[in-house]
Amino acid sequence: MSDELDDIRARIGIVELVGESVSLKRTGRNWVGLCPFHDDRRPSFNVSDQIGRYKCWSCGESGDIFTWVMKTQNMTFPEAIEVLAKRAGVELKHRKTQDPSQRLTWQGAMAEALAFFRSQLDRSVEAQEYCQRRGLTEDVLATWEIGYAPNVDVALATHLQKRGFALQECEKLYLVEADSSGGYFDKFRGRLIFPIRDERGELIAFGGRLLGDGHPKYINSSDTPLYRKSRVLYGLHVAKAALNEGQTPVLCEGYLDVIACHRAGVATAVASLGTSLSDEHARLLARWSRSGAATILYDADAAGEKAATRAAEMLTSVGLDVKVAHMPAGQDPDTLLKEAGAGAVQQVVKDGLTPTEFRLRQLDTRLKPEDDAYWAQVAEILAACPNALERARHIQHLAPKYPVLRDPVEAGRALRAMVGRHHPATPRRPSLPTPTDARPKIGMKSAEVLIFRALLNPTYRGEAWKVVREPDLFLTGRAQHLAEHLRETLGDLCPTGPASEWLNRLTDDESVQLLTDLELGRDDRLSDEVVADTVALLRKKREERALQKVKEVIGDERLRELQKRFEDLNA
Repeated sequence: MSDELDDIRARIGIVELVGESVSLKRTGRNWVGLCPFHDDRRPSFNVSDQIGRYKCWSCGESGDIFTWVMKTQNMTFPEAIEVLAKRAGVELKHRKTQDPSQRLTWQGAMAEALAFFRSQLDRSVEAQEYCQRRGLTEDVLATWEIGYAPNVDVALATHLQKRGFALQECEKLYLVEADSSGGYFDKFRGRLIFPIRDERGELIAFGGRLLGDGHPKYINSSDTPLYRKSRVLYGLHVAKAALNEGQTPVLCEGYLDVIACHRAGVATAVASLGTSLSDEHARLLARWSRSGAATILYDADAAGEKAATRAAEMLTSVGLDVKVAHMPAGQDPDTLLKEAGAGAVQQVVKDGLTPTEFRLRQLDTRLKPEDDAYWAQVAEILAACPNALERARHIQHLAPKYPVLRDPVEAGRALRAMVGRHHPATPRRPSLPTPTDARPKIGMKSAEVLIFRALLNPTYRGEAWKVVREPDLFLTGRAQHLAEHLRETLGDLCPTGPASEWLNRLTDDESVQLLTDLELGRDDRLSDEVVADTVALLRKKREERALQKVKEVIGDERLRELQKRFEDLNA
């Protein structure tokens, strides 16, 4: 596998890869741009083709091409290897996975099913009329690849069988189902079809909506060899461009809500499908949120409000700053877009409430301040608020409404006491890295830094490698440790080729990070003369240290006597 990774690194330049989503400008040997991992006001993101790595000096993010794909596309390491191997044209012979031919067969069946559904939409007057009523234009239908499953028991099954796909395999993909007689019938019938793609754009499932009344209104693919519903957010493959720009994700309930948001200009809308929001959904959304925030946009009905409250708790638990969009009563994004226009949808998202504000707003629709139950629930809601300043603001706002005490000051004290009696377990939010412009202290002398930077440059590597292999030449403990690790890992022969190839052979993460910081953190002008003078300086310093040790043992007077004898012998 290590050989395959080296092949991938050799074929994919990190500047080209990163430059596809970050505007980079050359500065000296390296490239700089605005960091995509935090709200970067000035270019602090550095990329080096020489060592094949990137580093942000503000938020601290760093890595190579595999880390980049993992962070920006929210993948595991094996998934990143697969994506980059495909890009580089490298065959992964040693990767243990399912039979590639079987996966290709499944993907082929899914693609054939999508083509069938798309073709059927053009043939169904009823489906086209439904799309027109919902405002689904030709452009929208094309962007979201919407199709139609005819209300015929075996339409898709017959089509797939004619195309040479075994229906037993298609059943695994939730396309058909076996009946008691040994035949197969379509899972989707008489429904508008919404293809479901993962964040990489791979077609993995389908969802279907009835055109008229009936139950269930929606059905979605169950888990299949290609699809795990708890790990997929609908629309993420479309939304990821806006998310990578730092826009805040908007979490909706269903397909048409997501599509309505995108039609309204809310380009970060996604949805969980066929299941309530899971922990994996929450973590996925958190990984894609560059802003560290998320807005929940659920339907304005009892079920939607209950689901929004639960989703807010889950998203807060993974460290997101959550807002809940308060929809007009009885509305959803699709109906709001139709009745009030794109601006109304955008405004609802912009005016999102904190979870505490949202719960208090819900309470006001059910109870009045004259009710004892109202204040008991106020105390419960405020006790769960993790922000002390927000909690104090709400107490100040609510105190004048407290019917027991007319004095707002006394009422405020009473409310604080009620809240305190609940002793909530305050949601613990993971700490996020604090951006800083301070570059880490290298902990080396300038001469040592220059030698290791020369080692990363093929032009001066030979001379620098001689220095690395000389004993007792370095002054600081950090330089000594780095030199020792390089000797142990790389052996006797001077490393050849781009540094990006041999840097990854190092097993000490601290050493890799140190060399990355050395390359990207300084721009010393290297030359044969500068390197030679630095080597001479280090050797001179070594001689001075050795001389000092002799002095400490025999004393200055005895040393001068020995030096005079040596001079006399050589006279």
